[in-house]
Amino acid sequence: MRGDDLDLVRKAIKGSERAFRKLVEKYSALVYAAARSVLGNRDQVEDTVQEAFIKIYRGLPGFEGRSKLSTWIYRIARNEALNARARIRDDTMPIDDFFELGTIEESPDEIYRRERSAREMRNLVQGLEAHYREVIELRYLAEKSYNEIAELMDIPVGTVKTYIHRAKLSLRERVTRPARREDAEEKDNDELR
Repeated sequence: MRGDDLDLVRKAIKGSERAFRKLVEKYSALVYAAARSVLGNRDQVEDTVQEAFIKIYRGLPGFEGRSKLSTWIYRIARNEALNARARIRDDTMPIDDFFELGTIEESPDEIYRRERSAREMRNLVQGLEAHYREVIELRYLAEKSYNEIAELMDIPVGTVKTYIHRAKLSLRERVTRPARREDAEEKDNDELR
């Protein structure tokens, strides 16, 4: 474990709120990505992130340093997200309430198009198989390297690269499928005329 992480862990165990706050700041994107890869609803993700950090705080005295701190934190966050998903009633449907304000220079139409594109992309990513979704969110939400993803997921780096490549192919296929269908329908209509 890196010296600065070890120092922060030791201080947090001794009760330093500042040290734990630094750990939260450093690893919040990782914890968020772990929860987001399992859960779709923003409120559920945020609640799970909170719960994960509580478990991380309580578990710090038991952290032995046999793995990297980031790996230990990721596993706690992922397990907490899986537990949260299991608690969600089957008949509830998550409402995606992400709303990003546009800049003053953007027109309402531009804001609408950007939000619609972002919402469509989130839906496409949510539709990926779990392991593909997880690597995409770790890579692009948590901004983790291939090596970090491999360590966090306990898989080889080559597998990470393959998963990311396949996820991108799947996303590209899903994005272009409606356009190809419209082109085919238009061609059929032209032939009928």
